Amino acid sequence: MPGKKVLVTGANGFIGQYVTRELLAMGRTVVAFDHIQKTPAMQPGVEVSLGDIRDPVAVHEAMSQADSWIHLAGVLGSQETIAIPRPAIETNIVGGINILEAAAHHRIPGVNISVGNWFEQNPYSITKSAVERFCDMYSRFRGVSVAVVRGFNSYGPGQALSSPYGSGKVRKIVPAFVARAINGHPIEIYGDGQQVMDMIYVGDLARILAKALIKVEDGLAAHPVYEAGTGRRTTVLDIAAEVIRCVGAGSISHLPMRPGETPGAVVLANPATLAELGVSPDDLTELPVGIERTVAYYRQVLRDQQ
Repeated sequence: MPGKKVLVTGANGFIGQYVTRELLAMGRTVVAFDHIQKTPAMQPGVEVSLGDIRDPVAVHEAMSQADSWIHLAGVLGSQETIAIPRPAIETNIVGGINILEAAAHHRIPGVNISVGNWFEQNPYSITKSAVERFCDMYSRFRGVSVAVVRGFNSYGPGQALSSPYGSGKVRKIVPAFVARAINGHPIEIYGDGQQVMDMIYVGDLARILAKALIKVEDGLAAHPVYEAGTGRRTTVLDIAAEVIRCVGAGSISHLPMRPGETPGAVVLANPATLAELGVSPDDLTELPVGIERTVAYYRQVLRDQQ
């Protein structure tokens, strides 16, 4: 549906910026809804709508301007949210309900992003999986045409660096590993590093979200949940090894596991759910390729900081 308007919440975030580019390439107009303005208002195909998903009035107003939606906004962090859980609860759950209520009122189809580690006992995983269940409820009983995409461990250029290399509030594995290796600091691994993660390049995740949106718009989404991951077993040690290979230097130090994370956890997607979208695991970026692109990006970022 070229020319249709898509409301993207959290459009200025890491995934949101890739989703915006994907939708623009499809010929869509993006209504970029965020509480901060980064996307230039005059960028062709982008309409900026400043607001907070916790504000039902702002959400309804933004939804009224769109033909469909992709909900990405939220408070992130596993152990980071345990000491102060309320922001995740208020933003992720209340904000998610505001999106679904507005979608029901305006009868607009859309896609909600969820998490692969739904079983982890931290506010981020708990709140995102709760909204996933609400999506099912709104689909069954409120007439909202909605698909859920479980985004697994996305990475790539543009992800925020946390302290001491950047102002990001959440420590994400790939930028943390890359920044430490480039700066000659040991890569810090929580636990023994045998935890299994499903790493998906952010550009692939954005493409899956866009394809899921098309399915929902066309009324052809049969899967209640699409699992956006590769299905490839990658340990934390494997990720560190790839970073060290690409950087050309690096060492590893082990730290105790953080609260809210599970020792020996296995977080793997079922990529068979993506077949309906025309996506095969073979289409998804291999980890060495994705890490090389990401290392090149952070080399430049860290160089510019000097």
